[in-house]
Amino acid sequence: MTHFHINHIDDVLPFVEGRNDFVIADKCDYKVIDYVFAGDDTFAHPARVECRGLKFAPDGSILARPLHKFMNIGQTPETQPDRIDFSLPHTIMEKLDGSMIHPAIVNGEVVFMTRMGRTDVARKAERHLTPAMIDGLRYNMSNGITPIFEWTAPDNRIVVRYEKSALTLLAARYNTTGSYLPASWLWSLSRLIGVPLVTYHNPQHTDAADFLAYARAIQGAEGFVVKFDNGLWVKAKGDDYVLKHRAKDSILQEKNILALVLSGGLDDVLPLLDAPDADAASAYDASVEAGVRRTASVVTDIVAQGASMTQKDFALGVALKLDGPLRTLAFQVRSGQSPTECIRARIAANCNSSAQVEECRPLHNATWRLS
Repeated sequence: MTHFHINHIDDVLPFVEGRNDFVIADKCDYKVIDYVFAGDDTFAHPARVECRGLKFAPDGSILARPLHKFMNIGQTPETQPDRIDFSLPHTIMEKLDGSMIHPAIVNGEVVFMTRMGRTDVARKAERHLTPAMIDGLRYNMSNGITPIFEWTAPDNRIVVRYEKSALTLLAARYNTTGSYLPASWLWSLSRLIGVPLVTYHNPQHTDAADFLAYARAIQGAEGFVVKFDNGLWVKAKGDDYVLKHRAKDSILQEKNILALVLSGGLDDVLPLLDAPDADAASAYDASVEAGVRRTASVVTDIVAQGASMTQKDFALGVALKLDGPLRTLAFQVRSGQSPTECIRARIAANCNSSAQVEECRPLHNATWRLS
């Protein structure tokens, strides 16, 4: 596989300008070209395959070239199991569950970047930079090579829980040609900068379908990346990881987990979460339910105090003094509706945005925090 040659940003711009599936971000000291979503033809051209966090210097010259976009087995017609020949020479490396990190030289300084540049995640990963690492990275980057790492850490958790912060060397490639350097070079770089090389697994499968079944069955890891000597890269994720990733996505935002709590759907998600996340979600569930009961009690008492009043007197003498949500609830309960069900319905109808969640928080007073 021959990668698209890139010397200057102008080599790439004609293939991405005017497309809403790519972003061209000017960060003052450098520019970034990255894809923001994958459409039917997003990666139909080899230039766009490389637009996964490409970095360019102010003069337009290529600054850094992270991993190209590659697909899951079975994701595209070209990666169907019957189209992949596992009898060809290949290597299999562990797929870590963190953030892709690469270095770049900006204003003479060696810094780390994610796909979108020197983000907060990249700055956290910079805590691993040592003088020896900086020297080694600078030497390689000065020779047009981008080393590529995965950063895993307790404060950068996706699904797999890592006990300590660590960098792992994944690959390195020439900025202009996009060619990946051989494993022998990676071993040398690993020793030079003091960063471990990603774990490689001995190929044991000559059939893609057989390998895919093996990969899907793994537990406690994300999956594997298969690199063929002919340049084809594919990945395969464990079913356990995919399910847990979906479960984790469903509770990342409070509006989503609140909707699950109110619909009773959280019970289906809890078994897919690791113990700390499941405990946090269960505690939030209990807090929401307790808050709803407290509010129901308050509304019930208010309605009881005005039970002998006419509707007009109740509206002017009692309800007028209540906040908006409580006022509406008071009238619903006064009409004979269940206070608990009214409150739950009001909150459930307002789980479409963070602003709505905040507006209804006084009805339950629970707060969602994920460790």
